[in-house]
Amino acid sequence: MKISTDIIHQAIAHRRHLHTYPELSGKEYETAKYIRNTLDAINVCYEADIGGLGIVAWLGPESSDCLALRSDMDALPIQETNKTDYCSQNHGVMHACGHDVHMACLLGSIHHLKQHEDHLKKRVFFIFQPHEEVLPGGAQLMIKDGLFHRFPISKLIALHVSPELNPGVIGYHKGPFMAASDEIRITFSSRGGHAARPHLTGDTIAMGSNFIVQAQQLVSRLSNPIEPILFTVGVFEGIGATNIIPAEVKLAGTLRTMNEGHREIMHKKLNDLAENIATFGQGTCLVDINQGYPVLINDAVLTDAAIHALDSTSLTNENLPARMTSEDFAWYGTEGRSITLLRLGTGNPNQSGLHRPDFDIDEGAIACGIETLSTLALRLH
Repeated sequence: MKISTDIIHQAIAHRRHLHTYPELSGKEYETAKYIRNTLDAINVCYEADIGGLGIVAWLGPESSDCLALRSDMDALPIQETNKTDYCSQNHGVMHACGHDVHMACLLGSIHHLKQHEDHLKKRVFFIFQPHEEVLPGGAQLMIKDGLFHRFPISKLIALHVSPELNPGVIGYHKGPFMAASDEIRITFSSRGGHAARPHLTGDTIAMGSNFIVQAQQLVSRLSNPIEPILFTVGVFEGIGATNIIPAEVKLAGTLRTMNEGHREIMHKKLNDLAENIATFGQGTCLVDINQGYPVLINDAVLTDAAIHALDSTSLTNENLPARMTSEDFAWYGTEGRSITLLRLGTGNPNQSGLHRPDFDIDEGAIACGIETLSTLALRLH
């Protein structure tokens, strides 16, 4: 069934409103209110305040083993540099990861399906999930608040914008698709002192530097090169001077793996490395590992079914390689449910990549997103 021009235009308007007024993780109060008001306006049932500000709506006859379509809601702490009519009005906050697009596509598909609800053979749920960008992640919060006990969901599908793909292209991948991610923070401490008398201090700058270099050797020499592991340090803080060795240096970075077993091994290796370097450098260390999202594994059967369902549309598909970014959508797959995350082509020749202050999309992609989600709801029973 063709998506009406009115629904597409309304979805674009939803996207522009949500882009103009973005909110950070766990603070999506106005965003959630806007979604509730939109659902009320088209007379769709929902429950709110699940796992915080999460919303679950539904259409179709009551049934078991249902499909859920999920969108995230939060924005990023980025100051937008675009000059569009819909650029962010909330200082230092921006939808630079496309969650505004995800919400607009899901709202558009709900509106379309509401008009054709008699074609739904089973109930379909629509999840608006907060808090995706920041640990512990809204998916885990909604699950802990009884998501799967309250709603008979057996499989879940999500779309995520992809500037690398043109509008009209849906990317897919079967099996492990996105990496597990952990936050690693390490503090090296010593007495500090005069740079001309290093024998009377522990050199925290050297400790931090050695850790970064040797951690890369752990990744490249103590792991299987055909199974990706990535460790990147993005913070190195040591406030000294040309003649002062600081008493403390702080590092922070991310560990990404595609294998849960390797993840646990790397935690121990990084901890042992930091302790050995601190001891050799006449100092101490504190290692804090904040375990994040698990590996996102797209169910092969569900992915095949989704791509096959889209064969009846004007959309094309592309098999994508695995990637080392992470997504809290992975949590839904750890609860015995089948999941698949598809990539929605949003290519725009004037845009940069995700998480950038000048990110934007070709809004023609929104119609493609609505068509994708609506088709999956109607065909995956």
